[in-house]
Amino acid sequence: MIININRLELLSTMKRAASIAPADAPLDVLKGVLLEADSTCGKLTVTATNLDVTLQVKLPCSIQEDGAFVIRAKLLLDMLQRLPSDTVQILRFNNQGLATLKSEKAGYDIEVWETANFPKLTLPFPEDTVAVSGIPSMAQKTVFATVQDSNQPLLKCVNLMFTKSGLRAASSNGNCIVSAKGDETSTGNIHLLIPALSLNKLAHMCTDKEVFRVGTTGKQIAFFKEDFLFTARLMEGSYIDTELLLNTVKNAFTVLTDIQELRSALSSVMAVMPEGKVKLTFQDQRILFSCTGSVGRAITPLEVLPLTGAPRGEHWYSIQQLNACLKALSGTVTLGIAQGGMLTLSSSNAYYLQSAMRAQDMPEKSAAKAA
Repeated sequence: MIININRLELLSTMKRAASIAPADAPLDVLKGVLLEADSTCGKLTVTATNLDVTLQVKLPCSIQEDGAFVIRAKLLLDMLQRLPSDTVQILRFNNQGLATLKSEKAGYDIEVWETANFPKLTLPFPEDTVAVSGIPSMAQKTVFATVQDSNQPLLKCVNLMFTKSGLRAASSNGNCIVSAKGDETSTGNIHLLIPALSLNKLAHMCTDKEVFRVGTTGKQIAFFKEDFLFTARLMEGSYIDTELLLNTVKNAFTVLTDIQELRSALSSVMAVMPEGKVKLTFQDQRILFSCTGSVGRAITPLEVLPLTGAPRGEHWYSIQQLNACLKALSGTVTLGIAQGGMLTLSSSNAYYLQSAMRAQDMPEKSAAKAA
């Protein structure tokens, strides 16, 4: 088997594949990528999996003979980064336990494994799939609001809801909830729980403009287009009804503001308290962000446009959670305070809710006002 292929194209694919194939996998075959050469279509298929997610990419190449083997992913990536030419050649003869990777005068002999133990892919039928775009934006708005605690597996997921009005996505870590609109053409009647880490990994492999066909094989969700396929294991269980819960939230008052300005104001006071609580108060047509830490106190005012109700009182929130939210959202938003001091942020394509916290007990110190 002799394969001639563009080094940069294979290198780009291997960077993605190596991020999936775990170097510490219990089985050697899972540390590798499956390379399958098809002389009929002139393509090399690269497949990597960790049993939770699987990536498969087909690359154009010149092939003289069909063949397949498994090679250690990180090793192949390292070699491709060091070879000098724009083209590389992969050779294996008589199904030997070694393959050769060559580029100009440089070359490597590499141990390879047979394909028998590599996990097989199961794909959904094309008629059972829908088109979806905007994966990175949807992940950005939801992944941050999930948990890392392994004792709460469902809250580590994003709930993908294919509805009559299009795709919706929701996530929660128990203290905050986010609901985001997705592709309005992706209609259906099914809810799927995809681990946030899996969705985020896919989001880093594509752009919002790319359109995928999406379907399930029962226990997995598959995203595919042309010569690209990504599958992820689905979680089973009953997710909280975020839409019903959010419909019960009634704001006592609302103001209109901008996410970028909110982010800047919060960032300026975080200098004295990177973690902990931030206090929100309202003065005339301004929001006041304030934090008190061991080095002092910071206050930043932000002009807003009042909409409904009369702002009053002070409200405390997790700095880290609010900061993560403001990094995920964009544009003009309606900020509100609902029952129990809950903070709401509503934009054209997302709705965010964060629970209030008890007031900070730390005594106040000298104030340093931020402009």
